[in-house]
Amino acid sequence: MSAAKKPLTFDIDRSPPAPSEPRRTAPARVSQEVKEARQQVGARVTVEVYRQLKVRAAMQGDKVQELVERAITEYLANHPS
Repeated sequence: MSAAKKPLTFDIDRSPPAPSEPRRTAPARVSQEVKEARQQVGARVTVEVYRQLKVRAAMQGDKVQELVERAITEYLANHPS
């Protein structure tokens, strides 16, 4: 019997910056998003697509949620009904 594979996760360094490093701050757009009402949506994607999305988000310093929302917004802007 094969053991179930553990999901791929990425640890992002959340330790405080060293005194010589500038303090990291969240972009201004996050504060505006928090004020807006949010609606949860669900979608099923392949494991490979999710892994690629998670890697891209980590590389850009974003959350998966931010990339998904940006992709939906761009799609809606470029494909009017």
